[in-house]
Amino acid sequence: MPEQYDIVVIGAGHNGLCAALDLARAGLSVRVVEAGASVGGCATTREPLLPGFRHSPHANAFLFADLMPERISPAALKVGLHHPEAQLGVAFADGRPPAILHRPDLLARTRRSLGVHSRKDAATYAELKLRSARLGALIGRGLYMAPDRKWFVEQADAVRSLFKGHVDTRSLGEGSARMLIDRLFEAPAVRVLLYHLATETGLALEERGGDIAFLGYSLWIAGRWRVPVGGMGAYATALGDAARAAGVMITCSTGVARVILENGRAVGVETRTGETIRAAIGVVAAAPLLNTFDDMVAATAISPSEQDELAAFRRQRPGSIAGSHFCLTQAPHYKSARHDPQIDACLKTIIGHETPADVLANEADIRAGLLPKPAGVVRLHSLWDPTQAPFGRHVAGVDSRFPALNCLDQDSWRMVESAFPDAFWGVWNQARADSPAPPLAMSSDFSSPFERRMLVRMGPDQYRTSVQGLYLAGPGVYPGGGVHGACGRNAARTVLADVGAMS
Repeated sequence: MPEQYDIVVIGAGHNGLCAALDLARAGLSVRVVEAGASVGGCATTREPLLPGFRHSPHANAFLFADLMPERISPAALKVGLHHPEAQLGVAFADGRPPAILHRPDLLARTRRSLGVHSRKDAATYAELKLRSARLGALIGRGLYMAPDRKWFVEQADAVRSLFKGHVDTRSLGEGSARMLIDRLFEAPAVRVLLYHLATETGLALEERGGDIAFLGYSLWIAGRWRVPVGGMGAYATALGDAARAAGVMITCSTGVARVILENGRAVGVETRTGETIRAAIGVVAAAPLLNTFDDMVAATAISPSEQDELAAFRRQRPGSIAGSHFCLTQAPHYKSARHDPQIDACLKTIIGHETPADVLANEADIRAGLLPKPAGVVRLHSLWDPTQAPFGRHVAGVDSRFPALNCLDQDSWRMVESAFPDAFWGVWNQARADSPAPPLAMSSDFSSPFERRMLVRMGPDQYRTSVQGLYLAGPGVYPGGGVHGACGRNAARTVLADVGAMS
């Protein structure tokens, strides 16, 4: 006989686990099926190269740890966090002083670092950063609710009010992040840093409306990155344990072949091994959006209007992000450190972009579907968490941006995967002063690059589909990527509201 639950959740990433946890605590029976060998999805930690060198390839830091609901917060799950002092910096190959953003409580250090390049820029950034701090409550409220036009208007109005007198608020929302940065900041080094702050927080530099998003989101985020002790996989494991303790049944190494539909309604799933799992209430898909619709749901079951939305979603070309991994005998020491040693202990270090033109050329290549020159953002979590590497050694992750996945065929991606680590290593060494020994091992992770894009609808319909009983909870819905659990929690609320309406 098929197994029967109230809800079946597809995917045991952090969003799927958060949805399952909330649904189980509301009294529903929940089964989670995960294709991977363990829980976590993109929030995992593994040893891709050598034993003892542990790396979180995708989700690797918390931005919203202090805003997360208590039951899913790292603190409640007893996952420790490090909050490094130096957060995002540029190490220059010619040995110029670095430009570094520090934690919000160390704003004076940020001001000193930027002031080396321009006192005016340092004062401008400090004033804007202080004003952005007032947006925290509004941003936190917006995360854990269905997207709402009134909230977006409220946020835009708050940004215009907060920054009035410092930016031209009359045209705010019409320009790009790049235009705003160029208008407010004069020093090339500061522009390189802030261009990267925009892209690190998910903005496209030339996209219309990026100016208001930079002020209302990127500036607020700057300095908030926190590193989980034990890697992001430690958080996913703790979240999975909490879900099991609440009664959730989690099965890994179990891929879903299709969502079972009866009379146009989702009533369960069939696994790739032929197992049938019934769902009395519905199915929550916490898998990537296109995987759900292209691989698990018959196209004839999807409404024409939703088909049109999916077609528009596919046309988005946000570029992709892929990671490289290096096992090191020592932490890097940069030429720029002779001016400010903090660059050697920076959480995210920008390598390969010496001028604003370098960043803009990188962005232009990505938009055109071309491979950019080797560059990336280096992170060495082993500087703060010794569990990530053997004693005295270090593990580095490098996040680099590439064209959209469909711009290159599989053979081209394989060529990039084999050549990129060496190419980046050469660029990285140009910024270093320590005559580094060759890495113990290095590789790229182009087998699973990801794209940041969302299919946005207003209200709870964001989490419903045209198939009755099928809900969406993955990073392709609002509020998107990042380890916050909001996609899963908001989807669970929608399910529970629909259950209440039916009862």
